[in-house]
Amino acid sequence: MSNDERSGLGLRDVIVALVVLNLVVFLGLPAVEYAREAARNHTCTNNLSRLGVALHAYHDQYACLPPAAVWGSEGLDLPELFSHKDPTPVHVTRENWVQLLLPYLGEEELASQFDRTVPVVDPLNAAARTFELTAMHCPADTFNRPDNHYQLMLAGGESVSFARGNYAINGGSEYVPTQFGTLSNPGPTENGYHFSEETRAFQWYGNGIAGINKSFALDEIRNGTETMVAIEEVRAGIAPIDPRGVWAFGQIGGSITWGHGVTGDDGGPNFQLETGRADDILGGPTLVEQIGEEVLFNEKMSVCPYCNENFQATARSQHAGGVNVLMLSGAVHFVSDNVEPTLWHVMHARDSPPDIFTDTYAQELKGNYDYGEAVPSGSAAETSLDGAVEQKAFTNSVGLKFQLVPAGDFEMGVPDKDQFLPFPADAIPHPVTLTKPFYMGVCEVTQQQFQTVMGYNPSGHALEGQLKDVITISDTFQCPVENVSWDEATKFCQRLSDLPEEKAASRRYRLPTEAEWEYCCRAGTQGEIAFNKEWDPQDDSGEIAGKMTPPQPVSTMPVGSYSPNAFGMHDMCGNVFEWVADYRAQGYYNRSSERDPPGPAAGYLRVIRGWHWVATGPNCKVYVANPPWVGSPYIGFRVVCETVE
Repeated sequence: MSNDERSGLGLRDVIVALVVLNLVVFLGLPAVEYAREAARNHTCTNNLSRLGVALHAYHDQYACLPPAAVWGSEGLDLPELFSHKDPTPVHVTRENWVQLLLPYLGEEELASQFDRTVPVVDPLNAAARTFELTAMHCPADTFNRPDNHYQLMLAGGESVSFARGNYAINGGSEYVPTQFGTLSNPGPTENGYHFSEETRAFQWYGNGIAGINKSFALDEIRNGTETMVAIEEVRAGIAPIDPRGVWAFGQIGGSITWGHGVTGDDGGPNFQLETGRADDILGGPTLVEQIGEEVLFNEKMSVCPYCNENFQATARSQHAGGVNVLMLSGAVHFVSDNVEPTLWHVMHARDSPPDIFTDTYAQELKGNYDYGEAVPSGSAAETSLDGAVEQKAFTNSVGLKFQLVPAGDFEMGVPDKDQFLPFPADAIPHPVTLTKPFYMGVCEVTQQQFQTVMGYNPSGHALEGQLKDVITISDTFQCPVENVSWDEATKFCQRLSDLPEEKAASRRYRLPTEAEWEYCCRAGTQGEIAFNKEWDPQDDSGEIAGKMTPPQPVSTMPVGSYSPNAFGMHDMCGNVFEWVADYRAQGYYNRSSERDPPGPAAGYLRVIRGWHWVATGPNCKVYVANPPWVGSPYIGFRVVCETVE
């Protein structure tokens, strides 16, 4: 047989075959990984669905949902529980929501192993708390494994072990209450803390579906079942000292999410600031020291490097691009890491009105949803105050004073010089031009003016208000009205516009846009504003913003008590925060119109600006949003007047 007639593969054929084989393997790997992730995600959603069934079975039996956790009070200084002086008191933790649901998950035997008369850290509970509970295990989490149990160090130096878990109950999106009027908590809140030193009983709860020693019935939840988060994913801690993702541990971060809305620095799934801050957890400083901030950041598991308390934690997962959440209806949704933060906030709030969610809700959960830009006020064209202007200032029929603000341009969103607080990455400096002059109220609306138009005075800083103990004057009627919602403020504008005297003068009223507000606050200044670390007794502006030491007293004062700025405006950064017209929407600063930006066309929370005297921190860079349907004794408003043809 000749060589040409021999059968078999030559070297070239072998090389070609190997190349083809490698190409097939290379092309097939993504499909294999996709199938594996789909299987992991399927298991995760099934776990959440089971938890949802158990949650409703519990409610059927007890007419309420389980508490997030049950804590004892032994050794606690109840009046100072939120003073941030000491680490989180973990020794008082008893049963949590997972333990209470065990009988409804087919885990009656495991449930019976817990001794509820003693804390969960007691040796009697060692076997139960280290059990690898399949129902609480997402297979996508590579850190949920037996060799990575949480090791809690007790005060006496003893180490207590816990198995990991991947699901947490929704404790709410608002941050832990310490005092109101701060940057992180300037507005209305559903957080509550009640205690009795006599009985040693206490309750602590946020705006979610469960609290510490606090349960809620379904009929106490205003939000709709399809738009209210019940349970969501959390990741197992990436080191044994990391307390996050621990199924039998009734602590924030362990089996409870809390404070991850727009009022804190943990606002969204898998969230972390560019500087690395995120969850506030017990042992945070030690975790940073041992693991390093870079490793934590790369793992999307950043923590506050100086916090040593379980006070704030958001949903996290190792699924690509988002987390699975169980709604109160029993439905499971995948929510993108890029979901609008204000939507994330209201999804976790039981007081959110169901009608704020629209037909685009399902699309919004996928993230990067463009809410568009609002149509400018119809009167903007009707009221172009170009040409000769007869009035530079005037007073209307209820005593509101207005000053004509010139058209101009400025850089919006520039931070204070040397400011130290983190702000949303999307709150970037950007040029803005206001093309027409407009009339701005020189002062905040007073209690008397609000009473005249609306027929009531809701203010907390009033002789009969909830903050009457800090009042230092005998008559508060000339102090700014506050404790009004955004909805009430806009209703005030409408009723004021409808007064016969105002109609006769062809005047109409509205809230200022955020751009108009900041322009008036800066009053022609450009660039950074000095950050004052001490209160300057020579400063008669009354503006506390940027100063570290508030003046005394910290009550509101009559409007106009202090000198105006260069535009004639009083108290732009003092007295009370102020509602503006705009919705808060992620990335709006990046895409807003440069000329007369009207704000986003839709959204969930409204922006507040300004400052209150009990607050300290930076000035014009504040970009805080609050629910428009509730008021706060630290938020008031001023109005813009438009003339109509």
